Amino acid sequence: MGAASKFVWHDLMTTHVEDAKKFYGEIFGWKFRSDGKDPYTHVSAGDQDIGGMVLLDKGDKTPASWVGYVGVDDVDVALAAVTKNGGKVFVPKTAIPNVGEFALAGDRQGAAFSPFHYTGPGADAPETNVPPPLYTFCWDELLSSDPDDAAAFYSAIFGWGADRMEMPGFGTYTLLKRTGIKDEMGVDKNAGGLMKAPPGMPVSFWQTYVAVPDTDKLIAKATQNGAQLTVPPMSVPGVGRFAALLDPQKASFAVLAPSTT
Repeated sequence: MGAASKFVWHDLMTTHVEDAKKFYGEIFGWKFRSDGKDPYTHVSAGDQDIGGMVLLDKGDKTPASWVGYVGVDDVDVALAAVTKNGGKVFVPKTAIPNVGEFALAGDRQGAAFSPFHYTGPGADAPETNVPPPLYTFCWDELLSSDPDDAAAFYSAIFGWGADRMEMPGFGTYTLLKRTGIKDEMGVDKNAGGLMKAPPGMPVSFWQTYVAVPDTDKLIAKATQNGAQLTVPPMSVPGVGRFAALLDPQKASFAVLAPSTT
């Protein structure tokens, strides 16, 4: 399932699980299950478990949001690095029977992420270079008030490198690299992306992308089901066509139709 320094899981923290299930089931075809009395809802795309949904407590001021889990060898070590480097621990290390251990932390700008050590079935399976299937999470991108500081922070936590480039219309975009973990071409694999948060964005946050066959058709279906378009569809040469939305509970997510060339 997982690999060190890679996003391996995503949870939706939502104010209404049933409405969220209806929305995401309609637009992505996801399936859902709950294990007995466990309030946690598992999310699957086809036969693959990809994430979950958690109901926010009443009175919790945390906004609805997607949270990404990053694979680590030791959650305690990751949390020690978080506090040493000025981040925050929102939820301490927690054990999940037959699954592993996780925590919820924040970087220096407040963006939340979860260090996760997975010990369940398939934990020792080798990582592949197969692209994420359609309707699964395919990219994670940090929109930060201070990209340079954020890059330094995540380098200290996960050992990520930073490969900066100028993109017309976007400014500086940083590819966060899984230093020492190579793809089939011998290049460090990507961990995610990082860019300056647009003016007026109140908080820094990680945004997750779902791979889709057609971005424009997905947007039409999502808005018909109560989503709000926040970033209109744009094409990036060699990457694909993407857009960003808010779900009916105002959790932000993005979609990407990957380039075939």
